[in-house]
Amino acid sequence: MTSLNARDVYFGTYLKFFTDGKKYGAALSGPDNAIGDIGTIEWDQDANGRQQAWLVNPYSIRVGHFSPADSYNLAVYQAKGWTMRYVLSFVALTVGKSKNDYWGEIALIAYNPRYEDEIGAFLKTFSKRMGEGFRPNPDLDSDSLERAIADPTSWTTTQKIALPKFDSDTMMVKDHRTLHDKLLDKARSRNLGCYIISWAFIALLVLAAIYGLHLLGLF
Repeated sequence: MTSLNARDVYFGTYLKFFTDGKKYGAALSGPDNAIGDIGTIEWDQDANGRQQAWLVNPYSIRVGHFSPADSYNLAVYQAKGWTMRYVLSFVALTVGKSKNDYWGEIALIAYNPRYEDEIGAFLKTFSKRMGEGFRPNPDLDSDSLERAIADPTSWTTTQKIALPKFDSDTMMVKDHRTLHDKLLDKARSRNLGCYIISWAFIALLVLAAIYGLHLLGLF
């Protein structure tokens, strides 16, 4: 029988986030917001004076915000002094007559900071699965949480959450970590060889695009 009540120390769920303006969409489409990246939550006030929760990526850049209702619900965990982290799950684009809206989902994980080491290690395993496109379930029951705390570097949930269904005017921008993302990970960890390969990969894409335009007589 488990001795830990998960609800007393842990909360996890998937939440939708929104963006304001094209610059956020461009940022989310780029390599600084890769699927599986772990970010933080930052608080501000919206135009109506209500608490607004923002996603802040690993490079300290705001990339999106939650709805007023979700921000209100998350404020409970902020008031408790819990640590909150998000793991980027997917980015989508909805095309409208007046504007194009970038949005997506994240796995939101909040926890009592006394478990920082254990849940911090579990988050890395969780984010790796997310990067593979698996979408693991972050809503752990007490037994699963105890397993995660006991063996955070190798235990992982086998429960998968399906992607939401999209309307005809919405398309997926990204839902897994690409080869280029992985090369950039190596480059950012100061692996010079992968850094060179990453830039060579980009150069090849540019050359291929130029050659394609040349064949079409456009360049």
